[in-house]
Amino acid sequence: MKGIFSSDSVRRGILWLAILACWEGAYRIVQWRSDVFPAPSHILDAAANLLETPLYLSEPLHAGWPWRSMYGPPPPPSGLALWQRPLVQAPLISGARLLIGFAVSIFIGCLLGLALWRWKQVDGMLGPLFLGLQTLPSVCWAPLAVVVVGLDEWGILFVLVMGSCFAVAISLRDGLRSMPPVYQRAGRMLGAGGWRLYRYVLLPASLPALTSSLRQGFSFAWRSLMGAELILMAVDRHGLGYLLEMGRNLSDVRQVVAIMILMILLGMIADRYVFAVLEKRVHARFGLAGQ
Repeated sequence: MKGIFSSDSVRRGILWLAILACWEGAYRIVQWRSDVFPAPSHILDAAANLLETPLYLSEPLHAGWPWRSMYGPPPPPSGLALWQRPLVQAPLISGARLLIGFAVSIFIGCLLGLALWRWKQVDGMLGPLFLGLQTLPSVCWAPLAVVVVGLDEWGILFVLVMGSCFAVAISLRDGLRSMPPVYQRAGRMLGAGGWRLYRYVLLPASLPALTSSLRQGFSFAWRSLMGAELILMAVDRHGLGYLLEMGRNLSDVRQVVAIMILMILLGMIADRYVFAVLEKRVHARFGLAGQ
């Protein structure tokens, strides 16, 4: 909490509020088209509509603003529970897919990364291929997923895993290569051999590299998931990518921008308050905090 309310954070928050106020003020004065370049009030209105609690922030000031429209009574509520509303349900569905798919990609990526680091022949044969697969845009896996796996949840998980496991493998391999060779020699001198060398020496020494690879792999996994949900829309459960594509189909740029902002915020929160914290603590534990 101390970091959130630090003086630098407060200054940045004030600056962003000033930018948003100028943005909204320019819309009120110039009256540009909201279907081309929405103002902050339009984006908030779109988010509120997806929560099925409509606001009328983008309307001119009038009696009852922003809770009552100046153009007539609001539509009747659907009666859905809060967790069933699109802007709540979609992140939960996407989050569940991310947890499952990223766990699988971590398992596969760690095995591949260890193999690349342990055997030079394997690295020489598969390392360049994995690097090329890492640079392949994740949405390119979607057509293959439809043909091979199917247009269902397994197809989305396939795209997620294939779009992130190679990044985890390459990052882990590079991190393990930076591990001092003296660790292995010291472990053998102290009697650690075979699986004991890996269990008590190499595995703990690889944790800093592993946490760094997880952070990089998450960014690939998040992008892969959003791309898969954009293309594989026929699945029963609809995530954030589906809402983004529906906004495009309806030519509702306000909903598109609102979902994009939510995607960015969720990715930033996960990176900063989960993976960055984990990486910082592990590096501090091993005396690498200053690196």
